[in-house]
Formats: sequence, C-alpha cells, structure tokens
Amino acid sequence: MKKCVNPARLAQGAMLMLTGLALLWLAATRGYQYYVTPRTLPYLYFAAVMFLATGTFNFIHLREVSHIRRYAHLTALLLPFLLLAASTNLLGLWEAPQLHQADANGLNDPAYLDEPYTMQTLAYAGTEIHGYDGENRTITIMEAETYQWLVEIYRDPTPFLGYTIRTMGQMVTESEYLSQDCFSPIRKLMTCCVADMFSIGFTCQYDQPVTFADGDWVIVTGTLEMADMEEYQELRIAVQTLESCAPPDEPYVYSY
Repeated sequence: MKKCVNPARLAQGAMLMLTGLALLWLAATRGYQYYVTPRTLPYLYFAAVMFLATGTFNFIHLREVSHIRRYAHLTALLLPFLLLAASTNLLGLWEAPQLHQADANGLNDPAYLDEPYTMQTLAYAGTEIHGYDGENRTITIMEAETYQWLVEIYRDPTPFLGYTIRTMGQMVTESEYLSQDCFSPIRKLMTCCVADMFSIGFTCQYDQPVTFADGDWVIVTGTLEMADMEEYQELRIAVQTLESCAPPDEPYVYSY
C-alpha cells in the first residue's frame, strides 16, 4: 500500500507546534504576565516543550497508514489558539512585546532596597518591603510592592500617620467606594490569573481640580491622615502633588 501524507496528523502537528511557539513567545517577551502570575512561568515552559514535542511526533509519523482520520479534537486546540491570538492583538503585544523597561518613574531605584521595613501583618510577618525612611517620615512604594504596603498600612495606620507617601496607579474618580472629592490611584491585583483580578489602592483627596482622566497613570505624593466622616474615620492621602507617569514595568501586582 502506497503511503501518503496523513492530513489529520499534519493539521494536528501544525496546531501543536504553533501553540508551543506561541507559549514560548509569551514567556520570552513577558507578555504572559497579562494572563497569569510569574509563578506560572515554569509551567508555561513545560507546556511549550510538551506541545513542541507532540507536534514533532506528529510530523515524524506524517506518512503512517491510518484509515481513520479524526479532526474534531483539533477544535480543542484551534479555539484557544485563536482566542489567544485575538487577545494579544487587543493588548497590542504583537506591536510592542513587554520586554524589560527602564525605571521611567524612579520608583524602582535600587537605593530604596537599602530602606527596608519588616512587615508586622500576621500573614506576612518577617517579610521585608522597601522605601521606608523613618527618620524623614517618608514611604516610597516601589511598583511591585503596592499590595504589601496597602496590607501593612491598613492593618494599623497609626504608626504611619503623618508620613509622606509616594505611590503610583491608574486614576479612578468614579466609584461607589470613594467619598466626595476623592480619587484612587489603583493597581490590579492578580492572585492566580486574569480572571480573578480586582482593584486596590489608597483613597486620595486633592484640593485642586483633577485634570487626569480615568485610566491615566499617575504618581501621587501626599500625607497619610485619618479624615473624620459622619459615622467613621477614613484613611486617606492628602495629596500634595499629582503628576503623570509611564505605566509600570509589570502590568499587575501580586500577593507574594
């Protein structure tokens, strides 16, 4: 019997190879961070290798004689691949892969690593975060430590009241959780993947008109204080300066 190319194996091999290469591309360009946390990177490499290996196996056996040719299962590969391609296009990852950027905003200056603070929050007890200057009563929140500082400060704000806080985030002015004349520079917290993200950030009050639109990246500098409300007190940053900034080096923050 004359052997010929098995189109089912050809299609399956092509899809597996394309998926494996796509995963490698996302890992190499750091575009994967728009979908999953950095802790999943080893699994992405493992999955990419397995896809490429299985695809290679199919190409090796292209001329294997088979009277049954199955195509339906290719939908399980084709649909996720098309959805991934569409989402990377919407995020602009094809035009501008997320390679490492310079510290455009000055919040990741290595000098801040020499200003450690040991967290007291039970779940993070002993963890060092940075940018703490007790002598000058200032806290510069490095881009990747937004969540940790929020947890530590909100656990017990008292030791930090009166400190000058410098932080960054995307402007949010309309929210049911914001008091009148307040805004929040929010970051997106990812605990596992893009499906479980939610917004975190300080409440800020500014005595001047806010000229930034929702979604703009800003750096806020101001004093941490407790504001008296009708029935409770609210922790706020009394804004001194509000300036535009570049997006962070990593799109999201994480709880570790």
